[in-house]
Amino acid sequence: MASARKRSERLASRLDGMAVLLLLAVIPLGLGLYGLDRWRHAAAKASALAAWRDAQPAIVARLAQPRPPEYGAVWSTHKGRICGLVNGWGSFGGLAGMTDFYVWKGKPTFKPDVPPEAFARAWGECGEDTWIELVKGSMQPGWCATRQGAKTCKWEG
Repeated sequence: MASARKRSERLASRLDGMAVLLLLAVIPLGLGLYGLDRWRHAAAKASALAAWRDAQPAIVARLAQPRPPEYGAVWSTHKGRICGLVNGWGSFGGLAGMTDFYVWKGKPTFKPDVPPEAFARAWGECGEDTWIELVKGSMQPGWCATRQGAKTCKWEG
């Protein structure tokens, strides 16, 4: 009986040692993957910001407005689709309200531009993958990305 207990204790000790070794092997792997993801995010952010700079004139041209539009949340997905909200100027001179848009391969698309189910499918992908913030403060709750909101909102960055 005592020898069975000793064998059981030795086995438990070995299993504990193996668990520690396994943990020591997994932690660096996890940290390496975290570093790789951060590097990948930084590289993708530079590309997404360049795509956003190129897309803005197309959005302004599509809206055909006398003044620059106000942007709400604007982000890029892992696939490179730019998604966001834009507030254009109405015919009476006031802001008309935030409108969903996405940019794919340099072409901005708004809800009225395509059949509703096509826009909903693309916009659903936008909502599932908010990876890179493109307008500073725009992913904060409220209206921080607007010119007026930027004066009062606080964000990390």
